[in-house]
Amino acid sequence: MDNNLIVNIEQLIEKSNSILVFAHKRPDGDAVGSVIAFSLFLKSKGKKVTALLPDDPPPEYDFLKGFDSIVKKAEGEFDLYISLDEADLSRTYNIPDNIPKEKIINIDHHKSNTYFGGLNVVLPDYSSTCEILIEIVGERGNTDIYNALYTGMLTDTGGFKYANTSVRTLKHAIELIEKGVNHAYISQMVFMRMTRGKIKLLALALETLEFYGDKAVMTISLDMLNKTGTTMKDTESITGYTLVTRGIELGVLLREEAENRTRVSFRSKGKYDVDLMAKEFGGGGHKEAAGCTIDTDLQTASKIIKEKVIGL
Repeated sequence: MDNNLIVNIEQLIEKSNSILVFAHKRPDGDAVGSVIAFSLFLKSKGKKVTALLPDDPPPEYDFLKGFDSIVKKAEGEFDLYISLDEADLSRTYNIPDNIPKEKIINIDHHKSNTYFGGLNVVLPDYSSTCEILIEIVGERGNTDIYNALYTGMLTDTGGFKYANTSVRTLKHAIELIEKGVNHAYISQMVFMRMTRGKIKLLALALETLEFYGDKAVMTISLDMLNKTGTTMKDTESITGYTLVTRGIELGVLLREEAENRTRVSFRSKGKYDVDLMAKEFGGGGHKEAAGCTIDTDLQTASKIIKEKVIGL
């Protein structure tokens, strides 16, 4: 990363006392990890920090120090606003209205980023926002900060399995482990602690799997959530199961968020650019992981996806 960017970030932080740190709705590990890590980092510098995620973070990240300090809504004015892991401010809510652009630091790794900040640190060749923050924090962190950063990088690379895992990514992981991160413990906390309800939800979701050549489609309905006592946040890590079958190159998960709103998540092993697919429906993301929302019921959304994406 250009050192001048780090200097510019530091200058804005030093001039500020109250800081709002926030990320996107339906937070994943990178959103949770980056918000926690940078909030802790700013607090270590004596700043008054509010950490915000507009939706409840998934419970698999509750082992991170700072998890319980996250709020869902912020009002009033802040000296500085730091947006993490979101391509556009429309990806969040429950933040103050009409934030002056010059007060926003936008740190992200999505190529679809709209550069909405006064200072934009957008690095699409980085695996995750947490990987960007590793270079910003440098040697000035502590174990709690590094744990959160490792968690975000671990989850956005699928446990270092996805193509966004670069040599630099692995070097950063090694650096964090050398700083005291217990990588085995974090992997167990993130990947090996499903609730019984989530396991039952996964079983129901797998029963819906449909295969079309090298493509797979899975659905999760509100009824399935009710039957298993789960919520939408329990569905975030299920998308990857659409790709685990041999020969499948494209996986799609449709989740019924409301009666006339369906969330669609796309995953690819590299053959298909799902960012382009998601953009056709007003969404976006990365080449191998993207999503969108279709304002219609689950059945109609499924039909649309099968016609326009699957090619039926």
